[in-house]
Amino acid sequence: MLLRNDLLQYTHPAPRTLRVLWIAPEQSHAYVFDVAARSADVELVALPLLQADLRAGRARVLAADPYLMVVSQELLPPKHLQLRERAWRIVEALVAQEPGIYEARLRGQLVAQATVDHGVSHPTIYRYLRRYWQRGQTPNALLPDYCNSGGRGKVRQASAGVKRGRPRKNDAGDGPGMNADEEIRRTFRVAIARYAAGHAKFSRLGAYQQMLADFFSGHRIDADSGRVLAAQDAPAAVLPTFGQFNYWLDHDDDRPPEVARRSAAATARGLPSPDPHPAGDDGDWQPPAEGRPGACFHLDVVRAEVQLVSRADRQQAIGRPLVYVAVDAFSHMVAGVYIGMGAASWQHAMLALAHCGADKQRYSQHFGRRIEAAQWPSRHLPDTLSTHAALSGGGQRDTLLNNFNLRCVAANDGPDDWRAVLAKRFQLLAPDAAGAPCRLDGVLDLDQFTRIVIDCVLYHNNSTPLPHAGHATPRALWEWGVAHRGGSLKTYPEQLLRCSLMPAAPATVTADGIELSGVAYTCARAINERWFERARSRGQWHVRVAYDPADMDMIYLLDPNAPMQFHACHIADGGGMQHHLAAVEIAALPRPVPAIPAAPLRSTTHAIASFAN
Repeated sequence: MLLRNDLLQYTHPAPRTLRVLWIAPEQSHAYVFDVAARSADVELVALPLLQADLRAGRARVLAADPYLMVVSQELLPPKHLQLRERAWRIVEALVAQEPGIYEARLRGQLVAQATVDHGVSHPTIYRYLRRYWQRGQTPNALLPDYCNSGGRGKVRQASAGVKRGRPRKNDAGDGPGMNADEEIRRTFRVAIARYAAGHAKFSRLGAYQQMLADFFSGHRIDADSGRVLAAQDAPAAVLPTFGQFNYWLDHDDDRPPEVARRSAAATARGLPSPDPHPAGDDGDWQPPAEGRPGACFHLDVVRAEVQLVSRADRQQAIGRPLVYVAVDAFSHMVAGVYIGMGAASWQHAMLALAHCGADKQRYSQHFGRRIEAAQWPSRHLPDTLSTHAALSGGGQRDTLLNNFNLRCVAANDGPDDWRAVLAKRFQLLAPDAAGAPCRLDGVLDLDQFTRIVIDCVLYHNNSTPLPHAGHATPRALWEWGVAHRGGSLKTYPEQLLRCSLMPAAPATVTADGIELSGVAYTCARAINERWFERARSRGQWHVRVAYDPADMDMIYLLDPNAPMQFHACHIADGGGMQHHLAAVEIAALPRPVPAIPAAPLRSTTHAIASFAN
């Protein structure tokens, strides 16, 4: 399926590359632009003809966009920013008038009016339009040309006290047992998901026994040190039975795919799983009258009521995670997620936005969850991003507009169907709420928590019925919308999107490496240019790097002379640093005390004389 901004490369009858500027909602025709054109003429083409050229091999869709201008805002000279803002003030109102701006006669009228309004010539406006259409339809397309920008052709990268249910069969003085209330059932769900993620073959008894050891051992977290302290095992009277565990395992309908019900009879007790696909055009299902996929994503953030432990030291708590979620306003499908630590921040939220354009199959596989590409099909950025009030981007919102033509608006409310699915496993708190002690505290690490969140997202996208859409699932509504109204979806190279949206920070070039948060990194550029030898002889200096706070294995060096290039830096050999740690986990590691070399033994007289001198 063709999308807005796709590049079609033709080899015959004449070599040329066309950019898809706009696709009609009914998928009948499209406007395209030859990126090598010297004029601002736009072509009207029947969409079936373009698709026929692709099928016949006369054209192909380029995987990477060599014309796209994605730069780091802080690396641009002030003069370039002024020129871009001036050009964007002129072009913004013109390009917003779609599809009129693509029709030659109306375009001439609009340009004539713009020359009067802004006091510039016709050729200047047509040059701005040509650049805008050629370079990806973002404000950054209007930046002046510079010689070291990377060049074309490069790939850029129960009731208390009353026991429910039947009495215990083997009551050996342990009392009637405990009720499986919502907190216990939540523990069951987490224990099942955690065991399924770590074992190739699921065992009910094994999952039950691991659950007792993990969540019913009476451990607690010391408030001062953050250490997980063990306690005596709980008596049997306050432990759930294997029968209770089995019952609720069969009852809940959102189990991991590795966990099957014991019998067909048990299926009747579970909730029915809705059809993931809506009826056809002749069925009872009716699509929403308005809207389309990707018109707006809502970026939300919520804190989970569970204390995670460090992957480097499982006896050290690192805090409560924040779940950043980007949801498509049309289909309510979760398009991207990110798990962060600390306070809610715009920088971490941008990594959830970057995940919207990521390969979800590879991402899920990284956390041990095998999925088909169709189970999580979104790999796009929206036209507009609405953000929760807890997220304040300030001037950084301009980066989204200039790099990706993505406008940001503040909105407290957005699609929140996904919250109910996640709340079945974890209580959800306000982004800055501390929360009360929880039975799940001090057991899960960041990887295990992320895996459970992925399971929740997949269940929501593929199985949650939407009342406003005839009980279609979010994925089904998304797929229908893409097929019928999806011409404006935007895609970008995953690595370029991720690197450009990562938080940036100063790092120090030392004789031991490029140091960030106490970790030394190295890269090919630093080695080739002998940075570390220069730091040893001339002193240290600072550079800007981009990084992912959830995985500090790799950072990316920002090059002021080539804003679209990111030099990957890996942890230096011999650093003794454990891999795949988050910034908060590295900060919690004990710092080695440097050894003080022992002074040679001297006589007492000599020592006193030295002190006197």
